[in-house]
Amino acid sequence: MLVEKQDRMKPGQSRALTAGEIALGRSVFGDEIAWSRIRIFQAPRLGFGAMVPIGRTIVFSKWRAAHDFSAASMWDKGWFVHELTHVWQAARGVFLAGAKLGALGKGAYCYTPKSPKLRAYNIECQAEIARHLFLARAGASEEGQPSKQWLEETWASR
Repeated sequence: MLVEKQDRMKPGQSRALTAGEIALGRSVFGDEIAWSRIRIFQAPRLGFGAMVPIGRTIVFSKWRAAHDFSAASMWDKGWFVHELTHVWQAARGVFLAGAKLGALGKGAYCYTPKSPKLRAYNIECQAEIARHLFLARAGASEEGQPSKQWLEETWASR
């Protein structure tokens, strides 16, 4: 069953990850994230879709958070993995606000699969690589997505 629009969090709501979301996240990040410390917060509609400003809290704004991303559409699951990548980056010592300065605008999310080293890409491209890997492992894809082999090799370089 997919998450319907009405099954989204309301502004001001906050929650921990569900068991399903932890399992989904582990499929990409394993135990590299302290899963019990992550929070989901639904902010009012502001000028961004979602972000991870503090490293352990994923803040949703224009994009309304599902009550359980593991029961959401593949598209929602992919973007949830994208946001989890920022949690993973912060856990590895990346100062996200500073790193975001090198990844501004819609072009910051676009990458050409050249280097098979994850560190060669900005934080948004790394998050897109993780999202594409998740999709590829699930048998899904989108236009322009690199091969599963390249994604696996690049992700393994972390």
